[in-house]
Amino acid sequence: MSSLFAMMGAAGSALDVYQQALSVVQNNVNNSSTPGYAAQSLNLEAMPLDVATGLAGGVTSAGLDNSRDPYAEEQLQQQTQTLGQYTAQAQSTGTIQSFFDASGNSGVSAALTALLQSFSAWSVTPDDPTAEQSVLASASTVASSIQGLASSLSQTSQQLDTSIASTASQINSIATQVQSYNEQRLTETTPDPGEDAQLYSALDNLSQLTNFSTVTQPDGTVSVILGGGSPLVEGSQQFAVSTTSSPAGAQILDSQGNDITSQITSGQLGGLLDSRNRVLGSMLGDSQQTGTLNQFATALASTVNGILESGTVSPGGAAGTALFTVSATPTDAAATLAVNSNVTLAPANGTGSNGNANDLAALTDTTVAQLGGMSLTQYFGQITSDIGQENQTATDNQTSQQQVVAQATTLINQVSGVSLNEEATNVLQFQSAYQASAQVLTVLNTIADSVIAMITPMT
Repeated sequence: MSSLFAMMGAAGSALDVYQQALSVVQNNVNNSSTPGYAAQSLNLEAMPLDVATGLAGGVTSAGLDNSRDPYAEEQLQQQTQTLGQYTAQAQSTGTIQSFFDASGNSGVSAALTALLQSFSAWSVTPDDPTAEQSVLASASTVASSIQGLASSLSQTSQQLDTSIASTASQINSIATQVQSYNEQRLTETTPDPGEDAQLYSALDNLSQLTNFSTVTQPDGTVSVILGGGSPLVEGSQQFAVSTTSSPAGAQILDSQGNDITSQITSGQLGGLLDSRNRVLGSMLGDSQQTGTLNQFATALASTVNGILESGTVSPGGAAGTALFTVSATPTDAAATLAVNSNVTLAPANGTGSNGNANDLAALTDTTVAQLGGMSLTQYFGQITSDIGQENQTATDNQTSQQQVVAQATTLINQVSGVSLNEEATNVLQFQSAYQASAQVLTVLNTIADSVIAMITPMT
């Protein structure tokens, strides 16, 4: 009789186990579209069966299995970090490129061409006031175009500073979510699938913003470490990052105020820093370099001024003066280039009444030592070409990396995503097992009633 009751107990326990399994399936289905969720499964173990010793067999649960593949997750995070970098670079260099007209029909290129053409026309009729006014007007247009370009680039630099600060704030916000997860794990004995999904969703979002690695500690908490080794989250502690900016560039600081900019190499933050500090820094200058746009403005002013100041208005007449004024600070040259309000144009030199004018007209093809042996037009054309190449490279990288991330995401979905077809099969299996166990329990109950009736004393 004891064996019969043991079998009834085993059948009843099996009903509980299969009900748990069905609940797990239901949870998987409910979270099939939840970001970061990995399919769960209930571990089923057979109980020993030995009628002679009273072991009734049956089934029991041995905890949940998580289908998440840490290696695949890490690969996806790394690829997403790279995509974030290329996307930010493509967007920011696209903005910078929009200030340059590669066709030469507008902007600084067109203004420079018009100035050189006015020099050529002036060399033909050096005594013509109209030709002289054309030179002054063209020079003013060049100066304002270069100033406008410098201003646009400077505004873009400020906008990137704002974006960098905003991205750092988003990183800190996600770090807070990870910190909260860690605090919950320290008070729980069994991981919660919902909390696990929230964690990996947060880490996926963080991957878009910066480069990092994670370490799962023995207590179940997750440490998040920035690329160069600076901690962002450890256990229940968060180490917030901050930003600062100056003409020398944007910087990322750790919680102690240390400069960790060099550690941020990918993600959206890495791309923004690269565009702000390297691309714009190479044009506008910083503490390490003058900047190509400033070099161009300085070379234009000094070359033109040098020719005019070496001549006279006419043979033996008044000496010429500078056409352009520019700041003595090299990194301010483009922003301050202007036409001298007291200019005296001097077309003549020792070779004739239009010698200087001829020299200015020849600047279209004349190489300038300050510009590495390039002419003025070649040098500015190189600046335009460089930013175009920067944007093209970033855009191409973004396109190819999108495909890599899509493949990594597909792999994650195959490994740990919820398959509704598979879950439907599981439902049928567990329902059948549940019904079978219920039938066994019914049969055993009938047998038990019969046995009890047989041994009941007759009155």
